[in-house]
Amino acid sequence: MNKLITILIPAYNESAVLGQLYKRLSELADSQSDYRFEFLFVNDGSRDDTLDIIKHYAELDQRVSYVNLA
Repeated sequence: MNKLITILIPAYNESAVLGQLYKRLSELADSQSDYRFEFLFVNDGSRDDTLDIIKHYAELDQRVSYVNLA
């Protein structure tokens, strides 16, 4: 069984960059067949669309989960 790597991503009003970040993380994870990845986003009270975007990626990709501190 491959080792699990959890990448913890704090987020506060990051809606403008989340798409690019997710794309890069996904490409990285897909290129590393010796490991399993999960991406744990922590929404820290964002006032923009950050949480909605994170929820969208969580629905699309089982590697994505989140904690909402708002």
